[in-house]
Amino acid sequence: MNELTQVDLLNNDSALFNIEFNNLKKFYTFYDENEIWNFIKIHPGIIVLLNEYEKYLKKYFFNAVFELRFDEDCSGTWFDLIVLTVWVDEETFYNGSMEYISKINRELRPLRRKLNLLGEVSLTKRILK
Repeated sequence: MNELTQVDLLNNDSALFNIEFNNLKKFYTFYDENEIWNFIKIHPGIIVLLNEYEKYLKKYFFNAVFELRFDEDCSGTWFDLIVLTVWVDEETFYNGSMEYISKINRELRPLRRKLNLLGEVSLTKRILK
């Protein structure tokens, strides 16, 4: 199914939106679920994008934890975004994780453009302790 059609369905079917949002929790840890829900409700294409991220993250990061956090712009809503943090062990952090993140960002840039989500999701890494 076309990604823009998926977004239209998510926009127009609240039950489908809730199902797809809850499915994200099978893979991602939510730091602040209510804020994430509110932001994704405004930008339902993020669900489509996060489903694509999941495929790449599974491929490149085997023992990682994937956390979603809402980051609010204090100067207004212009730069609000969802931060997707890949929590990895120290060895992974220093040995190739940045290259994988760069590759994922490059691969998903066309989809982000198509969904008009160039600034709504940020991918980063941290050391899992």
